[in-house]
Amino acid sequence: MNDMKTVLGRIGKDIRSYGGFAVVFLLYDIAVQFSFGAFCPCRIVTGLPCPGCGMTRSVICFAFGQFARGWQYNPLGICWLLLGLYFGAMRYLAGRPAKGTLQVGGILVVGMLLFYLYRMYRFFPGEVPMEYTGGNLLERAFPGYYTAMLQGLERLRSLVAAGLR
Repeated sequence: MNDMKTVLGRIGKDIRSYGGFAVVFLLYDIAVQFSFGAFCPCRIVTGLPCPGCGMTRSVICFAFGQFARGWQYNPLGICWLLLGLYFGAMRYLAGRPAKGTLQVGGILVVGMLLFYLYRMYRFFPGEVPMEYTGGNLLERAFPGYYTAMLQGLERLRSLVAAGLR
């Protein structure tokens, strides 16, 4: 285990290396929140939740011991939290590469996509975070977008249900 000065030095090095990205990220957040009242590009453009919808809230809930609430937002949040803790411990405390994080992250992304498809089929539009965001760019450009999207979703659900029989 390294001393606190070494750990803080490693953290400081990463802040210097990636601080520009953090500034751009913050500016993006401010701009889109002001312009659209949302952060997610998927919601801004289509009004639909994205595969990561609810993930930030989920990770925060899990981190603060609100397990049922975190599970409701996105059950994969606990996996991302644990992966982040592992990565941080290896990088900053142990000073070694966090082996396997890219592979595990890739598996989690695939899991998120599969879980997203399930939630869109089962819960959209309705349960948080799988609700529709009105006033999106497609809705502004095409006034019948919301109705057409819901009709298309119902047709898709019918086809899936018929295929499962």
